[in-house]
Amino acid sequence: MTNPLKRIQSVERAFSLLEAIAELGGSARLNQLVEQCKLNKTTAHGLLNTLVTLGYVDRDESNYTLGARLSTLSASINVQHQKIRTRFQPILNYSAKLTGETSYLAVLGGNQDYVYTEAIQSGNSLRLANPRGRREKLNSSAIGKVFLAFNDELARQLRISNKMPTFLTRELKLIREQGYALDLENSEVGLNCLAIPLYHEGKIEAVLGVAGPVARMPESQLHVFASNIQRVNL
Repeated sequence: MTNPLKRIQSVERAFSLLEAIAELGGSARLNQLVEQCKLNKTTAHGLLNTLVTLGYVDRDESNYTLGARLSTLSASINVQHQKIRTRFQPILNYSAKLTGETSYLAVLGGNQDYVYTEAIQSGNSLRLANPRGRREKLNSSAIGKVFLAFNDELARQLRISNKMPTFLTRELKLIREQGYALDLENSEVGLNCLAIPLYHEGKIEAVLGVAGPVARMPESQLHVFASNIQRVNL
């Protein structure tokens, strides 16, 4: 078990710089990174110099870019995510056709986040959206709450970090009982969401999410969608 209170600040800062470079389009100046990561210039420069030396960041004149060595680290993850996308593509397509709304596939991205790996936009023909790599907090959406509801260790991490309010504890119990989670305009006004766990070999490997306007996806309709998707996903 890990303890979220025992973290190495320099490691967190180094990874925040890598993530910031990616968020800024893959290339960023020092001043941009200092502002984005809330670091002083000396600290940021020292960390970037170390990352450049290790090959995880490149420096092109006054810009910092992501280094080629990162591809080595991500290669096996990319293969794993592709297997997950292939495995759950049929249920993702079914969900988009059934609901007429965008359907998402997400996997865990640590003890506090999840990561989108795929999405299907429904319409006259199915179209791929491109949310890959976008991260969200576990306690901020229906998808995240599904991961928490069926993983005691993740929930424990939030409690230790004082990020588990009483109402969320009650909600996770309901999610376990019904087998899916709802978000009724909690994350965004006018938007309702549904999230359902996807299993492989007896374990939750990913979560399916559906999001759409309240007018087209009222709470009553979400329960119907959930029942239909669960039946197909058995």
